[in-house]
Amino acid sequence: MVAAGGTPLEIRYPFGQMHNLPEYSVSHPPIADAARQAEFRRLMGLFATGVCVIAFNRNDGKGSDSAISAMTINSLVSVSLDPMLLCWSLQNDASQYEEYLAAETFSFSILADGQQVLARRYAARGDTALHADDFGRSDAGLPFVKGALATFECRRWKHYPAGDHTMILGEVEAMSNADGTAPALGFFEGRFCAIEA
Repeated sequence: MVAAGGTPLEIRYPFGQMHNLPEYSVSHPPIADAARQAEFRRLMGLFATGVCVIAFNRNDGKGSDSAISAMTINSLVSVSLDPMLLCWSLQNDASQYEEYLAAETFSFSILADGQQVLARRYAARGDTALHADDFGRSDAGLPFVKGALATFECRRWKHYPAGDHTMILGEVEAMSNADGTAPALGFFEGRFCAIEA
């Protein structure tokens, strides 16, 4: 930001950090109406993503007696190597918002192309469609999807509000991958697709 006369303003951040920022301008577009939101969603649909399932133990227990919550997502991104961090976006009106936000540990299972049925199953709201047989257990007791291409076990690191979603970051504590070179399950223009290696 710039003060009158073009002098950069000093902005004080936590921990006493100070930065001189160069001049820039910020435009604030009008609040998106339904048509603009629909166009935004359509255009972002041109950005192909992978598909994965996030899962955790609802009662923070371990082993086969723990109840599982699971959800299909395509918002997973890696954000850091040191520490190793993954981020996903949780919709604020999700039926189990509080449970997902409070989960201390969770797993991400990257799905293979042959797991479309499973992906649709866990895209449903709530846990009514959950099949315990879809999941194995890691050494730490976290649920993961059997047959997934790769699995990451995470501990919640931080979370941040982001409009109508909440961004949740997890620090990777363990990871594994399946044998073989099966295509990955992708999502493009609102449809599942295969992503060849």
